[in-house]
Amino acid sequence: MIRDFAQLSCNHDQRPKKSKEATPVSLNVNDAITGIEHFTSKDNSIIRIKRSGLYFIMAAPQVGRKKGDAPRYIDIWLRKNGEDVPNSNVRTILHHGSIKDVIVNQSMIPLFREDTIQVMMSVEDASDGIGLESFNPKGEPTIPSIILSMRMVEEYDELLEDQIFK
Repeated sequence: MIRDFAQLSCNHDQRPKKSKEATPVSLNVNDAITGIEHFTSKDNSIIRIKRSGLYFIMAAPQVGRKKGDAPRYIDIWLRKNGEDVPNSNVRTILHHGSIKDVIVNQSMIPLFREDTIQVMMSVEDASDGIGLESFNPKGEPTIPSIILSMRMVEEYDELLEDQIFK
């Protein structure tokens, strides 16, 4: 049996407009998806769960900045049903404009039918152009600004939903 899964990405740069403000991460490409709901139009940051279960989620954003040489951070975390997921934040510090890196955020999380998941980001100083960057190298595939992979590890019996992790 194929477990529910999604591989989503974004093919454009994403830079928060305000410093230290939670900003949803766009996912405008459905590379592969089954059993999970995600629309690339409207609010494409929202992923909706169609079947209750334990899910493994890995978000790998390509981070960078346009200018500045003072050390500045970018944070990436998960939000479930509009609430920040505890202990899901990762941070990297960018030291100058030529720095590019991929950071990994991964979680194992129980999700129930109709739950929503989003990847969020914030930056220390938006004026430095810190954010997620996409590249189109000649003769190679696009480097997305983020790749998100998620897979159901174990399905929950719907009758037990109210007893599990609530």
